Amino acid sequence: MTAPTSGITIRPVRAFEADEFHRLTLHIDLKLTADQKLRVLDDIHMALQHEGEPFSHGLHHFLFAETSDGTPVAAVHTGPPLWMFRNPSILPHMQSSLLRRISNIDTIAVDPAYRGQGIGRSILSRVEDDFRNAGYAALTLRHEQDKKYFFTRNGYTSFPRLAMNLPPVGLVTETDRAWKFAVKPLTNDVAFTTVRGLTAVTGLLH
Repeated sequence: MTAPTSGITIRPVRAFEADEFHRLTLHIDLKLTADQKLRVLDDIHMALQHEGEPFSHGLHHFLFAETSDGTPVAAVHTGPPLWMFRNPSILPHMQSSLLRRISNIDTIAVDPAYRGQGIGRSILSRVEDDFRNAGYAALTLRHEQDKKYFFTRNGYTSFPRLAMNLPPVGLVTETDRAWKFAVKPLTNDVAFTTVRGLTAVTGLLH
C-alpha cells in the first residue's frame, strides 16, 4: 500500500459531510447544469446514508484526504459503472458478476491550493489498494484531455472510447465526446485486446 503524502490522512467520508464532499467536487468541471449539480448532491446525500462493507458505503467508496488539522483537501468517489445498467445486452446475472469485478472512479478532486503535493496520487493509490484487496479486477474512469498525463503516469491506459469484450455479449462500448476514458487492470487476468479495430478490455468476466 502506498503511504499517504506527509501530514495527510485518507479516511472515509461520513454521512454529515456530504456538503463538504460536494464542495470539493466542484473544483473540477463535471460539465453539469445547475439542476444536474443539485441532483448529484442529492445522490451523494443518499449514498452516504448507507455505511458498511464491502467499501465505505456498500459498493460505493467515498474518501477524503485531510490535513493534520482535519481540513478535507481532496475527495474521491468510486462506484458501480453506469454503462452496465444502460446496455440491455448485459443481463442481470452478468451485472451481478461485473459488480464484483469492476468499479468506476466517478470523481477525484483536489483543492487548488493543495495541488502539486502528491495528494491526488495518494488518494488514487488508496482507492486502487482498497479495490485490489477486495478482489476487484479493474477500475475505469472518465477524464478531460488535459488530465491524461496524470492518469497514464499512474498506470492507466487512456482511450477516446471505452470498449470491453464481455462474453457472450461481445464488444460493449461507451462514448462521450466531452471526455476520454481510462482503465487500470488490478489483476493479471485483465488485459487489452483488439476487437473490430478498437482496443478493448478483456478478462472482466470469467
